[in-house]
Amino acid sequence: MKAFTDAEAKTFFMKMVGDYYRYMAENAKDDMRTQANEGALEHYKLATTAGKDLHACNPVKLGVALNLSTFYYENMKKKQMACYVTETALKDAMNKIDDVDDETFNDAKEIIELMKENLEAWRKEDDAK
Repeated sequence: MKAFTDAEAKTFFMKMVGDYYRYMAENAKDDMRTQANEGALEHYKLATTAGKDLHACNPVKLGVALNLSTFYYENMKKKQMACYVTETALKDAMNKIDDVDDETFNDAKEIIELMKENLEAWRKEDDAK
C-alpha cells in the first residue's frame, strides 16, 4: 500500500468530513438538515480543491467525485449536477487510465465502475419518467 501525499491526506480528510455531514443530513430535520448539507457541500468543495493537482485516476480524487455526485443526487436533489460531476471525473480518468501503475489502476477501476453504475441508474430513472 502506498503512503498518502500531503495533498492526498488533506483531500481524504476533507472528503471524510463531507461524508460525516452528508450522513448527518440524511437523518436531520429542518434547520439541522440545511446546516449539515451546507457543511457537506463546503467540505466536498474543499476536498476537490485540495485534490485538484492529483492524478485523474487517483483513488482519493475519484472517491471525492463519487461521494460529491452522490451527495448532489441524493441530498440536494440536483441530478444534473450529480451527472456533471460524474461525467467530468469519468472523462478525465479515462483519458489518463493508461498512465497509472497496476495498483492505482485496480483501485481506480473499482471506483470508475461505481460511478458508471450510478450514472446509468440516474439516466434510467430520468428515462422512466
